[in-house]
Amino acid sequence: MKFLTKINRNYLMLLTVILIVVSVSGYFILHAIILSNTKESLLEKGVLIENQISQTGETPNIYPVVEVNKIDRKTIDKPIFNEIDIKNEKENEIETFIEYSSQVKIKETFYAIKLRQSEFESEDLFGIIAIALFVLLLCTFGISFFITKRMNKTVWADFEANLHEIEKFNFTENKILNLLNSPIDEFDRLNRVIDKLTEKLKTDYLSLKEFTENASHEIQTPLSIVLLNLEEVLQKEPDAEIFKKVVSSINAIKRLSTLNQSLIMLTKIENRQFATDKVLVINDIIKRKLEEFTPLFETKKLNIELQQEHDFALKMNEQLAELLINNLLSNAVNHNITGGNIKISVYENELRIFNSGEPNTLTNETVFNRFVKGNSKSNGLGLAIVKNICETHNLDIHYLKNDYHCFIIQAKEILSNKLLQK
Repeated sequence: MKFLTKINRNYLMLLTVILIVVSVSGYFILHAIILSNTKESLLEKGVLIENQISQTGETPNIYPVVEVNKIDRKTIDKPIFNEIDIKNEKENEIETFIEYSSQVKIKETFYAIKLRQSEFESEDLFGIIAIALFVLLLCTFGISFFITKRMNKTVWADFEANLHEIEKFNFTENKILNLLNSPIDEFDRLNRVIDKLTEKLKTDYLSLKEFTENASHEIQTPLSIVLLNLEEVLQKEPDAEIFKKVVSSINAIKRLSTLNQSLIMLTKIENRQFATDKVLVINDIIKRKLEEFTPLFETKKLNIELQQEHDFALKMNEQLAELLINNLLSNAVNHNITGGNIKISVYENELRIFNSGEPNTLTNETVFNRFVKGNSKSNGLGLAIVKNICETHNLDIHYLKNDYHCFIIQAKEILSNKLLQK
C-alpha cells in the first residue's frame, strides 16, 4: 500500500468516526435542548392561563391542548411533566404529547391545569436541524478530505519524482543521480543521505568491477604460462612417473582456470555488468546449442527430444542467455547415464529440461548453491551461475526429480507481441 493511500485512508476513517460521534452526540444534545424549550413554553402557557382564570374566572378548554377543571383539593404540590399518547380522531392515529400537569388555588377555588404539546412539532424541528447539521458536517469533512488529499499529493510530488529517479538509477550507466530539492527538511535530509549512499555504493561498485577485471587478467595470465610450460615438459617425453605428475598438474590448472573464470562471471552477473538489451527467442538458442553438443550426445549415446509448443521470448543479455542454455545442457549431459535421455519442452513462458541420471541427495534448496557438486568433475558453479542469471532477468527456476531430473524456468511476465516485433 502506498504511503499517501494509507494517510488518506486513515484520515477518512478518522473523519468517519468523528462524523458518527458528532452526529450521535448532536442528536441527544438537540433533543435535550428542544425538550427543555418545550417545557419552558408549557410553563409560560400555564402562567398565562392562571392569570386568565384569576382575571376573568373563565376555565378555557381546548382538547387536547388545554384542559382546565375545578377540583376539591390539591393532590400534587409541584408541576409534573409526562409523555402521554392520545388518539387523533381526525387522522385515526396515536400521537405522543408532552403533558404539563399543575394544581393551583385561585380565589379559594382549586383548579387542575393540564397543558399538552405534540412531540411531532418538536420532532419536525429537530429533524430539520439534525439533517442540516449532518449535511453541513458531511460537506465540511468531504471538502476537507479532498483538499487535504490534493495538498498531500502536492507535498509528496517531489518525493515520488525522486523515488522514480532512484528506481531508474543504474551503476552500469555511469550517470549521476539527480534528485529534486525539496523545501521540506525531512525530504531534503533524505536526499542528502541517498546521495552520499549512492556515491559510496558507486565507488565500491567501480572498485569491485576494477578488481574483477584485474583479477581476471592477473590470475589467468600466470595460469596460462604455467600450463604452456607443463605442456612443453610433456613434449620432451619424461619418464612415466613425471609424465603422470605433469598431467595431473595440467588438469588441476585447467580446473583452477575454469573455476577462476566462473567466479569472475558470477561476480559480473551479481554486479549487473551485462546489459539487458535484446529480446531473444530461447528456441533459437536451444537449437544452436543442440548442434554444438551433438558430439557429446553421440559420445554418451544420448537420445534427444525437443518439443516446442510456442516461442519462449525473453528480454535479456545475449551472452548470458547463451551461457544459461549452455550450462543447463552441460549439466544434463554430465549427470546423465550412457544411453540416457534428454527431453526439452518449450512453452510460451516456460522452459523445461529433463534428463535421466543416477539418484542424488540434492534438492531445490541446495542444488543451486555454490560448490555443490553432483560429481567430482564439476566445479560446483554451473548451476549457481544459472540461478544468478535467472534472478537478474526476473525468471523463476526450480529443480524437481522423480523418474527424471528436471529444471524448470518460468518467466514472470509474458512479452507482448509489439515488444517481440521490435
